[in-house]
This record gives sequence, C-alpha cells and structure tokens, in this order.
Amino acid sequence: MHYSVCNFARGDVALRVRLAGSGPLLCLLPGLGRPAEDLDPLAARLVEAGYQVALPDPRGSGGSSGPLDGLTLHDLAQDVATVIEGLKAEEIVLIGHGFGNRIARTVAADHPELVRLVVLLGCSGKVQPSPEIAEAIRLAQAVDTPQDIRAKAVQAAWYGKGRDISVWMSGWSQPVMKSYLAAAAATDISDWWTAGSAEVLIVQGLADVSAPPENGRSLKAEIGGRARLVEIENVSHALPVEAPDEVAEVILTGLASMSQEA
Repeated sequence: MHYSVCNFARGDVALRVRLAGSGPLLCLLPGLGRPAEDLDPLAARLVEAGYQVALPDPRGSGGSSGPLDGLTLHDLAQDVATVIEGLKAEEIVLIGHGFGNRIARTVAADHPELVRLVVLLGCSGKVQPSPEIAEAIRLAQAVDTPQDIRAKAVQAAWYGKGRDISVWMSGWSQPVMKSYLAAAAATDISDWWTAGSAEVLIVQGLADVSAPPENGRSLKAEIGGRARLVEIENVSHALPVEAPDEVAEVILTGLASMSQEA
C-alpha cells in the first residue's frame, strides 16, 4: 500500500505521519514502544473498505522526535491533537492499540471537539497482568534476552495459540517505553480512563493476559451506553498484528453502525 508523508511541528516536537486511502479519517496509534508500522496490516484493510488512515510515528520513534523526559499523557495526547489539527480533520476516529489507547482516551478527554469515536484495541489500565505474565513481558522486551527464551515470552505474553509471533520478536524502543511508562505514572488515571465523553468501541481478545479482558468489561460497566464491547476468541494482546482481519471486521461493523445512528 502506498503512503504519502506529512510532517507537523509544535515547539521542539516534530511529528511524521503516513497517510493512505481516501474517505473518513481514522488515526491509528501503536502500542508501547512499538513502531507505527505494526498497524500497517490493519490499516490496509481499513483503506480497502473506503477509509483514509493516518499513522503518526510516536514521539521518539520513526520520523518523530521531541523531549522524552518529564512527560505526561497530556503531552503525548497533544502530539496527536497537533496531527489531527494539521490534517484539518473534523471529528475523527482514533484507534489505539495497547498503550496507544491510553493516549487516544487522553486525546478524547482533552480535545473532545476533535474526536468522534475512540476504538480501544486491548483495553488496559486498571486490571494488571499476573506476576508470571509481567515477567514474560519483561523478558520479551529486554534487549539481552536469548532468542529462544524471548520467543516463549512473546508467545505467553501477547499472542493467541498458534499465531505467528515474528513481528513482536523485535522492534521495541527502550527509550520510548521508559518515557511513556513514566508519562503514564505521572498522569492520574481519572484524567483519561473514560475517554472524556466520546463514544467508545472496545475490542478485546479473550486470550489477552497482558491487558486482561476485565479491563474492557470494567470500562463498559462504568460508562454504559457510550461503550460497545466486542470480545474475540483466541486473540491476545497483539490483536491488530496477529488477527488484522478479525479486528478490521469488528471496527468496520462498529463504524457502519455508528453511521446508521448518526
């Protein structure tokens, strides 16, 4: 799929965004320390269905740069808002995977006029993984983990049974992970958990042990009619990478339903 590239700046922050397709705009945000390219397979399916996609490189990765110290989620949300405003978009759909959906929810809370719908892929934030899974995550992300041990950790932490784990065997940005985790710790969860007043589509893998499904169920129970929850069998936390077809189908169904209600 062919992408065009746009660049936006805000102070000492430079943001690179890849664009493809035409139609209503969907902005996709990757997981913690992951490149935006993780979302290319999902983006391709959304473009085929008649949407335009924007994939910003997170600050500190790819073609985006800026300070990484002393941040909050509000700073990272402002990066996304800068992209949306730069694209002159109106009420877009934000699709956030993993940590990216924390940023998406912060954007919706801080800039409600910019966001029509927030799609959460692998909703996280309140119910934590078990100690065993937390250790698997650590091993999977550490730079010095032997490959055989890493493969077992990646499978255990993020993938459903029988899925291809190759994409997440590499590609982690240690500086970005450190910075973004500190930003989350510096931000009160009440600032972002409910995504402000936006409509929310929660897409949860039932095999997700990194961001357990109870997170999505808890959010649905808390915000009620604003949220729709869809759970997918044998899909874990890497859901847009391991199961882009299933995830795209859920998103497209949700978007079609929203259009009918508008």
